[in-house]
Amino acid sequence: MGLFSKIMDFTGIGNLDKLTRTGATQAAKNAKLAGEQTLAEQQALKAEIGGIYDPRMQAGNQAFSDINDFYSGNQQGLIDQAQSSPFMSSLINQGEESIARNAQMTGGLRTGTTQENLAGNSQNVLMGLVQQLLQGKQGIAQSGYGATDAYTNAMQNITAGVGNTRGQIANVDVSRAAQKQNMLGGLVSAGVSAYTGGV
Repeated sequence: MGLFSKIMDFTGIGNLDKLTRTGATQAAKNAKLAGEQTLAEQQALKAEIGGIYDPRMQAGNQAFSDINDFYSGNQQGLIDQAQSSPFMSSLINQGEESIARNAQMTGGLRTGTTQENLAGNSQNVLMGLVQQLLQGKQGIAQSGYGATDAYTNAMQNITAGVGNTRGQIANVDVSRAAQKQNMLGGLVSAGVSAYTGGV
């Protein structure tokens, strides 16, 4: 048994140190465990928020790409999409029936304008559907931009929270080390004072 241990036993400080150290250690462990749990929850929230915003961001990016293609001269993709729409044939049929009824009532079947009107109907329907698609894609692109902004803000806040939580966890370790150092210094001073008789 060394001189320091004898001093600790003689003064009874050894038991006090053990009690203080045990309580402080348990509190530090609990604080660190709570911090790690908070960190895990923050990371899970990050993934959950990404899952919420990701579909809108992806759709917005695709819509922007389609719009960009259209205005860059590649209109065929959007035209094909409009022509494959179930609305296309339905609207054309309704237009043709209306033109035929009108021609029959006015005698237009004999004037030769019916064919022009039918061709114009098809073009008008196609142009209308392409315009609707463009407007819809612009709305989706805007929604994607909004989702990207919201996601970016959420990630910045969560990342700041993660940084704070990691800092708090690190501070628990730093505080625990400082507490041990202070306690040890105090015990050594008390032991030396007791050994030398306070001289």
